[in-house]
Amino acid sequence: MTSKRDMGKIVNYGMGGFLNPPTHPEHTRAVQSLHGDTFFMSLSAAVESEWLDAGSRLAAKSLLDSWQSPAIESPEVQDWIRQVLGYFRGCYQGENGSWHAGELKIVKKGELLPPVEQHAGVHLIRKYYPEFEPTAEQFEQAFWGTKVSA
Repeated sequence: MTSKRDMGKIVNYGMGGFLNPPTHPEHTRAVQSLHGDTFFMSLSAAVESEWLDAGSRLAAKSLLDSWQSPAIESPEVQDWIRQVLGYFRGCYQGENGSWHAGELKIVKKGELLPPVEQHAGVHLIRKYYPEFEPTAEQFEQAFWGTKVSA
């Protein structure tokens, strides 16, 4: 697809970081190839890339490292928490401890729920907010998409 050390540049083009918290740089930034095939990659993928040049990897890492997460108590983060819990409704850690999307255990209504620490939404939220302790109310208010008020 590309040469071993392909050059890239940070561009104002988000890579679908729709599950990232509010203000996260992956909502609006990505890395674009400057040589070979034209492609875009997320900042996180760029940081881990073995074939992207060191300068591009460092620029992506710098953007990610400089991100200041909004306070967990802020209304926009609380809304994001409810959205993530809704998106992963019924999704729990898979066999052998896997968090891979294709291997998550889907718990149906009426089945015994695994421990909350195994909920995929809680796992993702704790990536950004390690202190997160979900409440029953947050799970009850969980939704995905645009919430329409009555």
